[in-house]
Amino acid sequence: MDQTLDEVNKHCSEQVQAYASCVDSHEETWKTDCADLRKALTKCTDENVTLMKMVRMSCQPVIDRYQNCLQKNEKDPSICIESLRDLYQCTEGVGQMMEKMNALKAKHSAATGNDGLPGVSSE
Repeated sequence: MDQTLDEVNKHCSEQVQAYASCVDSHEETWKTDCADLRKALTKCTDENVTLMKMVRMSCQPVIDRYQNCLQKNEKDPSICIESLRDLYQCTEGVGQMMEKMNALKAKHSAATGNDGLPGVSSE
């Protein structure tokens, strides 16, 4: 997870700062006032952070369920704890899959002496 946060900060720090500042400045209306900045941050992470893109692709139905629950239960978001657990489990599963894929790539690269592409040597 730390690596993902590092990637977000590396590629999307301007968007993170702008969104965070907007949310801080609009305590009551941040959901509407900061919507465009949230979209810009989402677009940046989707384009630049592999894990975020994979999470969005794999977990979108779970993300949607959680967001819908939060919208319906703004006064008591604790009602959405099961949806949050489902989202956590989905994102953790994607993260574990990515770690395994990266480990396999590294192992293959070390064993073959290339970057894993057929017919392409790293020499």
